[in-house]
Amino acid sequence: MKARNQVSGWLRLITLILTVNAITVSCTGGKKFILQPGHKYHIVAGEEPDSLTLKAVSELEKYFYLVTSEPLLKAGDEAKNHGTIFIGRSGITDSTILKEVNGLSKDGFLVVSDGNKLILAGNNGQSDLYAVYAFLEEFAGCLRFTSDEEYIPQARRIEIPPVHRVSEPAFSFRVAHFPGRNSIPFTDWNRLSTFDDWGMFVHTFPRLLPPSEYFASHPEYFSLVNGRRIRDGQLCLSNPEVISILTENLGKLIAEDPDKTYWSVSQNDCINYCECDDCKKLYEKYGSVSGVYVEMANRIAEKFPERQISTLAYQFTRQAPRNIVPASNVNIMFCSIECNRSMPLADDPRSAGFVKDLSDWSRLTHNIFMWDYVVQFRTYLSPFPNFRTIQPNIQLFRQYGIPMMFQQGSGGSWSDLTELKQYYISKLLWNPDLDGDSLINRFIGTYYGAAAPFIRKYFDLSHDAMQKAAARQNLDIYGLPSYYFSTFLTRDLVSQYRDQMDMAEQAAANDSTILSRVLRARMPVDFAWLDYALNAGDSALSFITYSGGEKKLNEGMIESLDRFVENSEKTGIETISEHGYTVKEYRDHVMRLTGMAIRNNKARPEYIRSLTPIDPGYADMGAACLADGIFGGRTFSSGWLGYQGEDMILEISTPSPVNVSRVSMNFLCDHVSWIFLPEEVKIEVSADGRNFIAVASRKYPTIRFDQDITPVYMQFDFPQTAASKIRITAVSLKKCPEWHRGAGMPSWIFCDEILVE
Repeated sequence: MKARNQVSGWLRLITLILTVNAITVSCTGGKKFILQPGHKYHIVAGEEPDSLTLKAVSELEKYFYLVTSEPLLKAGDEAKNHGTIFIGRSGITDSTILKEVNGLSKDGFLVVSDGNKLILAGNNGQSDLYAVYAFLEEFAGCLRFTSDEEYIPQARRIEIPPVHRVSEPAFSFRVAHFPGRNSIPFTDWNRLSTFDDWGMFVHTFPRLLPPSEYFASHPEYFSLVNGRRIRDGQLCLSNPEVISILTENLGKLIAEDPDKTYWSVSQNDCINYCECDDCKKLYEKYGSVSGVYVEMANRIAEKFPERQISTLAYQFTRQAPRNIVPASNVNIMFCSIECNRSMPLADDPRSAGFVKDLSDWSRLTHNIFMWDYVVQFRTYLSPFPNFRTIQPNIQLFRQYGIPMMFQQGSGGSWSDLTELKQYYISKLLWNPDLDGDSLINRFIGTYYGAAAPFIRKYFDLSHDAMQKAAARQNLDIYGLPSYYFSTFLTRDLVSQYRDQMDMAEQAAANDSTILSRVLRARMPVDFAWLDYALNAGDSALSFITYSGGEKKLNEGMIESLDRFVENSEKTGIETISEHGYTVKEYRDHVMRLTGMAIRNNKARPEYIRSLTPIDPGYADMGAACLADGIFGGRTFSSGWLGYQGEDMILEISTPSPVNVSRVSMNFLCDHVSWIFLPEEVKIEVSADGRNFIAVASRKYPTIRFDQDITPVYMQFDFPQTAASKIRITAVSLKKCPEWHRGAGMPSWIFCDEILVE
């Protein structure tokens, strides 16, 4: 009974919100314009409307029918009708209104109602369509949730109070990079932009000057790093031949696709900028590495005055230069990848450098493309409570005159509350001053129906916990659940989230559509629960239980893991991370680690010492952590021991000889971070503690560049032998290989959890 009362109250709240919104925008006195079945209307779209204006007319007719279940009747030549609907500007005869429409931006539109006429118009077909969709959402109550989900209320008529409103976007270019990004119905409804005008988009050096074509014969075209030219770093932009080749090859691509305006000439997705003397002189001249990239873009832009040449202000080029200004047709793509998301950028001392860079760039140019990041890329399927920073950040970007906004979400993958975040951002990119909480309430209330109060409670619990810890806790776009076990992913909080999701499921039990949405929403909560049990080392919530002094798998947690996989299949949510790590791969990972954890390990923490120095930045609790039952995760910052430029040599000494026949361990492979598997692993044993014999070894070929981060399990079986000491040697590459962007620099080995049986 309590749940029913909660739901009833929630729906009353949503109704109130919608009613108040309608009143505040339209109460100007005068007669209402009423659309209802059985009445006829003149629909005027001009003499030669374009295809999008005609689509706007048909969409108005379509949704009128969906709302009222009857067609919108058109008046013929008869004088008697119930009003005129103008779609687009070409049929408008009122000179004052026509002047207003002609003064709109390319995306702006006008909505006018005075009792006798309704005008929905921009100065082109696309904005006519925007006007119709805005009208349908505001006055008919229709919503488009996702690319294939919408809400159509049922009503006998649509009433439009007197209104005269000009609607202009805060940003001329607006993209929310989520699953709806390629859906024309979704982007049109939410007035989002497309990349149709872009010929090339970011990290284009390899396409314009391919290493496979130029490096062997002209290594001087490429970055000099630590005294050597590398093929997959950046380019040597002080070399005039490089600028000539970039310009020439870009010209060929433009000739193949002449209708495109924006062409990115931009750095690779790494650091490794050139350290040659000529480049260093330019860095000094401009006070920043970015100045060289602006100079490059300016020189290329001069050759293509009708195009926009876009280049990145990203990582090492984020700081604005001195003594140079981007040309008018040079677009600066300014990126916030390093920033914390637990607090608004303007309020966060940790983001002061970013805000200064933003201010400095905005003084040089307003031709800026803002690239912001709004999900957690390493674990899409983890709670990520950043909604309370999104609106103030968008308002900050508007304050600095940014015209182009790209909010990078999870692309075609699903992430925490994707549908809500996509909708919320889409609305704020048009108008950053909307009531953000009302937007959230409206979406949750209509999308989750009877389950809405419980989804909102989860939302509030997680965001309140994040806000309470915001000053001390970064919210990292490359974070893991383990980063937040002491803040918004404590055992108690995740348990509360699960309770809310359980109640949401119960409330939606009789509605398969709502239930499917709830199951999607609970995936991050279940993932956090599983990952806490795997990595927190909390005996109260663990995959391992103790019975009669023996370690066993917690069957309840295995059931939770299997339900997580089952819900993944039901909802179509397959990937956990940006690099395609799947739910099924996660299950295999959990089962492998827990399978190791319950086996009887003869290598106790106090028996293990490292004969080579562990890097102090990754020493954790020392060699003892190699047998503590807590496994390193899918990032080097969590639970691993690190060795830089050294072999890893471990020695396990037992108080008395033990019989052993197997040694297992995990290594990390993360080439982006210069972490490689060992070239060879050797196992030696000694019965007397002095004389060692080799019992197992294996060599591992170093594969070419791989962006995935993968814990690799290694097992060595050998005939049973008595041992008082076991020596494990992992032979390091010592230096990054020639093909790697860190070629010649010290490489890493990361290891965790040694199991001796």
